[in-house]
Amino acid sequence: MPPAVDLQGIVSAFVVAAITIAATLLGLYYATIGVIASTIYRSVSGDVRDLFIRERSSETYLKIVILTIAGGITILVAGTLGHNVAGLTLVVLGLFAAFTCIGLVGVTKRLFDYFDPSKLSAPLLKQIGVGIQLATNGKTRALPRRQSEARYETHRALASFRNLVDMVSDKELRNAQGPVALTQQLLAIVRAYSSQKHKIPTDSNWWDRVPKHQNWLTIDQTRLQMALNTSVGSPPELQPDYLWLENKIARLLSKSLTIAFQSQGGANALNMSEAAANVLADLTARLQIDEALAIEAAWDKVVLEVTTTSKVAAVDADDYEVRLNQMAAAESLVLPLTQMVLGLASAANRIIKRDLSAEFDAALLDPDERYRGHLPTATRQMLETFSLAIRREHKIEGRRTTPRWWIDHLAARSMAEALLATEDGVLGEVQRRTIGQVTHFQEADRPDLAAVTGMASLELLHKIEFHEPSIRKAEEKLASFRNLNTSIGNWPERQQLTISPTEEHTAMLGKLSELLPALRTTKFDPREPDLYGQLYQFVVDGAFRSIIAGDHTRGLAMYSAALQEMEPARLRIAADLERQEQRVRTIYAVEPIITAMDLAGYAMLMYELDDNGIWPQIKLLWDDMLTNYSEIAEFLLAAAEFVDGTFALTVGGIERSRRSIEMGRVFEERNIGQDETHSWDFDNAEKLPHPSPIVSALAPRGYGIQDDLYVLFIVEYLKDYLPEDAALGHKAKMLANQVARYRENENHESKSAGGEG
Repeated sequence: MPPAVDLQGIVSAFVVAAITIAATLLGLYYATIGVIASTIYRSVSGDVRDLFIRERSSETYLKIVILTIAGGITILVAGTLGHNVAGLTLVVLGLFAAFTCIGLVGVTKRLFDYFDPSKLSAPLLKQIGVGIQLATNGKTRALPRRQSEARYETHRALASFRNLVDMVSDKELRNAQGPVALTQQLLAIVRAYSSQKHKIPTDSNWWDRVPKHQNWLTIDQTRLQMALNTSVGSPPELQPDYLWLENKIARLLSKSLTIAFQSQGGANALNMSEAAANVLADLTARLQIDEALAIEAAWDKVVLEVTTTSKVAAVDADDYEVRLNQMAAAESLVLPLTQMVLGLASAANRIIKRDLSAEFDAALLDPDERYRGHLPTATRQMLETFSLAIRREHKIEGRRTTPRWWIDHLAARSMAEALLATEDGVLGEVQRRTIGQVTHFQEADRPDLAAVTGMASLELLHKIEFHEPSIRKAEEKLASFRNLNTSIGNWPERQQLTISPTEEHTAMLGKLSELLPALRTTKFDPREPDLYGQLYQFVVDGAFRSIIAGDHTRGLAMYSAALQEMEPARLRIAADLERQEQRVRTIYAVEPIITAMDLAGYAMLMYELDDNGIWPQIKLLWDDMLTNYSEIAEFLLAAAEFVDGTFALTVGGIERSRRSIEMGRVFEERNIGQDETHSWDFDNAEKLPHPSPIVSALAPRGYGIQDDLYVLFIVEYLKDYLPEDAALGHKAKMLANQVARYRENENHESKSAGGEG
């Protein structure tokens, strides 16, 4: 009928239009791919080019375009043959045609993304994930052929990764995001693999094989005689390489990070320091210390090379931005080690909580249990051997003859070796990274980087000291499985730490105190870290702790540094608070002065307590200052009077209270104190708190030391440089009277002893 003929013509025109649109877009699509392939990928390795083509050929948009063309042609053929086409079919075809037009915008954007080769890595991640899954899956890990396939496919994927990294190193293709993205993906691979690695049998074909050559100086007699009689060498044995994947990724990380910094992507690259540190923490928590050190070494090498360069920031970055990023880079040299210490503590805490004997026994009987727990590689290998032996016992004897205590002894011994090796690995890096790194930056005339690294090291050393008891407790837990009935001796034991955290902490503070003059600033800039102020506070605290601990050398060095900064710090505070009212400025500005006198008072008190200390040397420092600048004495007294008359809760006041509490503990440990409910019998020297009048006057009266020690400094030292009519103030007068009473009693006892003589 005519209407039907007219409708058929309309349908045909619609279908032809849809086919034309789809065919045109398909041509544009492949033309764009051709442009990219002929420019970006014209000289790349075949696997990368295949990766690009395979990825583009699987594009969902491409499938819809082809389906639209095929569907349109089918409808035309059906109409020609006289078949009616349902309206729903036309609606679907229209939707497909509309999608091809609208979707062109998004797919074109994605196509041009492929000018960045790092966009091709997604299928490689999937390929590596499938390989790891085959290696760790309970159904395939016992099949040598599937394990070999998994290793081969993973090798291929990593080789393609290497080619992608090489591509982004090309200056024509280089941008800041590509190498950073690749680095993030590589870290993600390590993290995922680490969480599954314990599921792989130690004799699996997943592991690469590397030669293990014979030590001819310790060769056994049989091999030696055979070699000598036949005049041939001893061939190397092939052993599994349990680090092959981590070593390959470490090399790729080293290259991708270097390219990231060369591409001026420093800030983004540095932002990955936390991700890298977390990966290292996970590895260490699983006692995979060799794997952790491989990744950490790659990170450290690259970051150290760029720390003092402008590559840590964008080309157009301001100077202060470059400095900030350089400081972030310096800090990131220590952050991974800090996280490794936390990982070690996590491993120790897990050992403490686990029922290891039950785990060992279950691992012997059930392969799934053997590869479920996070046992070190050497321990798993040992349990695999024991499991085979026990199966033979059941087959031959009909029962198990190997005692459980023997298994527990050897397995726990293996875990103890792994724990100590992990601790040694972490602490070995700490030794190199703390004072050595600070010295390196100091010699490079970068005190700011030295200060950042040093203060990050202080946190690291504190965490080592804090978590050490947990690690020792884990070692004791493992040692509890030790059985003296076995002939296998040499139980791994830690005689002492490779480093002393407390000693290293104090040494670091002493080293940092040398940096204060170079870090001085006339005014605080909130855009940058206040390295001078932070370090000054750390040095003051370190000087106090060294003084009361009897560390004379470092105590004197840090006190000298704090005294030297008394005036610069006061001027800095005054400049920082220039917009505040005068009273507020004075409250804060006098604190460096009061602090210097307060610490000198503690040095004097400890000298009286121990009859030894650094007070004579500190006194010489003050003598030199007050002799050359006599007016300073009255200025110091005025500062003390201002503080005595100010009723304000200041940071300095709180710190002085904290120091008084610490000193009170020293008195308590030495059993020195006064009974607050009774007055002392000054005629009976045996009942006095201490032979020293100064110590007796300051001895705690039930609630700790009641006096600030800057008052002692004024009473016992500064008054000799003051005019005779100078008013010492209420606190100073009270303390002076107390000391005088004890001193008078001391003189009285001396005269009595002389008369008796």
